[in-house]
Amino acid sequence: MTRSVEGLPAPNERRRLREAAELTLDEVATAVGVAAATVRSWESGRTTPRGRKRDAYARFLAGLPELAPAADATGPPGRAAPPAP
Repeated sequence: MTRSVEGLPAPNERRRLREAAELTLDEVATAVGVAAATVRSWESGRTTPRGRKRDAYARFLAGLPELAPAADATGPPGRAAPPAP
């Protein structure tokens, strides 16, 4: 994973992580406490998160691999397998 100077993934990697976890801009924005337009700006590289929002965003992104399990034969990528009957 490419890291930016602040220790966050590069903007295009931020978007890739969100999309791999099948999350919308609104879902990420709600989790971090900002507007969806703000997340869009962070993912495009137009702006950079700062302060507490940056810390919250970094923690959120760091947790995404845990939220998006690897695909298996019983379900689509990014979704957990359905419970066994």
